[in-house]
Formats: sequence, structure tokens, C-alpha cells
Amino acid sequence: MRSSARKFSLLLALLAGLMTFPAYADRGMYVGFGIGTASYKADPSKTGSDTLEEDGTGIKLYMGHAYNDFFAFELAAYNFAEASVGSYETSSGDFVSAAVSMRGAGLYAVGMYPVSREFKLMAKGGIVTWNADLRVDDTTVSNDGDDLAFGVAASYAFTRELLAVAEWEAINSDNPELAMWSLGFRFNFR
Repeated sequence: MRSSARKFSLLLALLAGLMTFPAYADRGMYVGFGIGTASYKADPSKTGSDTLEEDGTGIKLYMGHAYNDFFAFELAAYNFAEASVGSYETSSGDFVSAAVSMRGAGLYAVGMYPVSREFKLMAKGGIVTWNADLRVDDTTVSNDGDDLAFGVAASYAFTRELLAVAEWEAINSDNPELAMWSLGFRFNFR
């Protein structure tokens, strides 16, 4: 089985787990989603001399377990929409169209600091397995990998169960480089 097919299967299994998660949730477990801007920096030609910097929409689904007020583990599934440009000039002086899209799944350790009863600051680090498609004109190449990822976030609790979350995340990948700002909601099971 190809590496990208295995990773896609892992992503589908993670999403299936998210769908059955509420039936098995216990105290400390949570689910959430985020949507925002994914900023790509890619070399579609994979020559090291051409750079495409564009933004696309990113969507994230996640679930986790908070062991106390300060520490949690989290699983996340990402789908970053295609970012493209109609035409850009390469280092050789040619004008080409280019696009990049990416998806992945990650496992994180999350540190949390409760500033007040409603407001928390968070930092996280982990590993993300990802797959990206890089297209120049009519030629598409794939790139994938397992890389370190990190992020910072802040949450505001409307109730004990419902929180709004603002988050910045980055995946330390070579091609494409990716960072994402997102806003979303998290539901805590009590």
C-alpha cells in the first residue's frame, strides 16, 4: 500500500473515532473543531529556487483528554484547502500556474495555564503525519512526511462544557511549510 494511501486510511480511522467518541466519553474528554487561514510556503517545482507563498482555508477536528487543569493529550485531523496562483514567475523567468494542498493527522501533548475560571492559555507540541500535493501547470507531485508540530492557543469558557478557542499552529515540514490561525469551539464532557 502506498504511503499516501496508508496516511489517508489513518485519517479516516481518526475521523471514524471522532464520530463514536461521545458514546465512550468520560470526565476530562473533549472534542472540538477549528476553521481558519492556512499559510503555505512551498516550492512547487521542488528545485529549491522557486517559492509560492499563498493562503488557503484550513479545517481541523480534534479530540483529547485533559488529565487535570494543566495537562492533556490531543489527536487532530487536518484538511487544508488548496492555495493557488494563476501565474507566477519562476527563477528561470517562465510564468506558470501553481497550487498546493495538504492534509494530515497529529498527536500532541498540551500544557494549559488557567488564567481565570473562564480564560486559559495553552501551548502544545507533537508530531504530525502529512501529505501534500504540489502542482505546477498540469504536473502534480506529492510530498509527505512525519514532522514536529507546535502551537499556542487561548480559550474562553462560556460554560463548563462549551469553550471558544483561538489557536496558532505550525508544522515544521520542508515542502510545504505551513502555519495556521484558527477559531473554533470545544466541547468538554463532564
